[in-house]
Amino acid sequence: VNCTGQGLSAVPPDLPADTGILLLSANRLASLSTAAFLPLTQLQDLDLADNGLAALHTGLPLPSLRELILSRNMLGALPALQGLPALTHLAVAHNSLATLAPRAFHAVTQLQDLDLRGNRLQMLPQDAFAGLRALKYLDLSDNLLEELPKELLQDLQKLETLWLSGNRLQTLPTNFFPEGHIFAYVFLTENPWHCDCNLRYLRAWIWQN
Repeated sequence: VNCTGQGLSAVPPDLPADTGILLLSANRLASLSTAAFLPLTQLQDLDLADNGLAALHTGLPLPSLRELILSRNMLGALPALQGLPALTHLAVAHNSLATLAPRAFHAVTQLQDLDLRGNRLQMLPQDAFAGLRALKYLDLSDNLLEELPKELLQDLQKLETLWLSGNRLQTLPTNFFPEGHIFAYVFLTENPWHCDCNLRYLRAWIWQN
């Protein structure tokens, strides 16, 4: 069901019960609860981009939802993400997230793709991504990150692609990349890397990989 750009300030109440993909981008849904989608028991993909969304309240279960797009909104904090056990793709790009709580994604452990680019993240707790053992793609590009904790990637056993471009990183802690882990791509461009002895680990890791 395509409701893109219809000037909606609320979710239409008469959507087909068997809706699997719902496009609600470019509307005026400034505040929303996932309770609005409870009648849609087969809903798998939900696009809420470009709504000026400042708050998303979660909790009531949407057991079939696999993809949730929240990009280009006004979220200052990450939603709790409760009641979304099947979620595999989450995009919260180009919002106003300044921080993540420890274990911020503990309720969505099936995530495979997490897009956090273009926010205001300056620092991350060491267990921000704890429990995301199925995650394959993590995009942290175009934030304000100045340093990263050594343990940040330790739980991400299946991570294939990591974007760190466009931050304020000058160095990475020794043993930041889990030993023996094979990445397909790691993007490190557009950071003000400071070439002193603290960067020796990153240089060696690049040569070895």
